[in-house]
Amino acid sequence: MSVEIASESSAADIVSYFHRKAGRYDEVDQQVYWRLSDELLWSTLSGGFLDELPPDFTFLDAGGGTGRWTQRVLDAYPRARGVLVDLSPDMLAVAGTKRTGSRAERMELVQGDLGDLPAAVRDRRFDVIWNFHNVIGFVPDPAAVLSALAGLLSEDGVLVTLAPNRYHGVYFNLATGRLDAARRAAETGVSTFTDDMPPLRLFTPDELTSLYAEAGCRVDVLTGFPCAVYPARQETQLDGSSPAVADLLGDPAVFADVLAIEKQLAKAPDVAARGNNIFVAGRRRPS
Repeated sequence: MSVEIASESSAADIVSYFHRKAGRYDEVDQQVYWRLSDELLWSTLSGGFLDELPPDFTFLDAGGGTGRWTQRVLDAYPRARGVLVDLSPDMLAVAGTKRTGSRAERMELVQGDLGDLPAAVRDRRFDVIWNFHNVIGFVPDPAAVLSALAGLLSEDGVLVTLAPNRYHGVYFNLATGRLDAARRAAETGVSTFTDDMPPLRLFTPDELTSLYAEAGCRVDVLTGFPCAVYPARQETQLDGSSPAVADLLGDPAVFADVLAIEKQLAKAPDVAARGNNIFVAGRRRPS
């Protein structure tokens, strides 16, 4: 089944958006909600896939922005080597500051559009390829991009996607008083979370499963998170936390308990539709 999904954002819109955010983008690490989200992503990625790879595995961070995840993986797996591709020169400039110490020779940066993979990666093969958060929602043709990325996988390589959830997009916009954006998310699957962001394609679990099938990949893991704690308006900004989220997660002991609950819920087979983001991972089917 062919899945017709296209974002309405142009490359110029996206470059302009991240030009404004690049210098402060890594401040998201200080927000307690996104620390929770990151820990859930890390446990799913590392424990489920990276730990099973050879120590010297290679990876492609597709749309990797400021290199937050490239840095984390290289630090945790000191023999791994990675390539980060991103459209935004401003985001890549920040990523370049992370090419230090033992990462310097293992971290390659490439500016390019995922809709037309740059020559620097087009003929290479990677043990794991990921695109996280809104990346797949901003590309003009998600189906074509996932198919192209799947084509770069080594034998038994893993393709990982963390995509914005259409159902959460409807909920969030209603919760923050953005009725028109909620209606658009429900009716078209395209919306925004803030007034200044470019239009973003949102996904359902079934859509992502179909996109993986079209890319020639089976789905090994399909889940969603965070699914019990949702962000509020402040969490769409680069700093600060909404009072309810801060009150709940500000205590380290409570944070640890909530993280454990979220990890348990993420194991449920039907949780993907409830997550703020949908996580899907799989391998290419044998030809």
